[in-house]
Amino acid sequence: MRELQKIFYVPVPEEEFYQRIGESVYSVFMKNNFPLPSKEQKTKWLNHIEAAAYLKKTPAALYKLTSNRAIKFTKRGKPNYYRIEDLDFYMQAGMVKTTDEIAKEVRLIPRKNYSITKHK
Repeated sequence: MRELQKIFYVPVPEEEFYQRIGESVYSVFMKNNFPLPSKEQKTKWLNHIEAAAYLKKTPAALYKLTSNRAIKFTKRGKPNYYRIEDLDFYMQAGMVKTTDEIAKEVRLIPRKNYSITKHK
């Protein structure tokens, strides 16, 4: 039988709470090697042709990704615009893990003992 874990809540001042959340988010970004955008990237918007060239895809392939909502974009008037950080996030999301990373994850996952039974 599985033991229940007790969780205790300790009141924390609001400023300390936000600081802890920020540190947690930062550690997740650093652990997963997510690129942190620079100030120039935050404000840089690319039109459709520039974004397709940045991703090394055809404009038609990029339209397909936007119609499937695989990439974030904004529409002001007729053209679509893309942020570099969103394009980088799309590329980062498709990263394939190495065998060492997969093995490390498998070792961290607790195993469950399921018994195999035959049903009549």
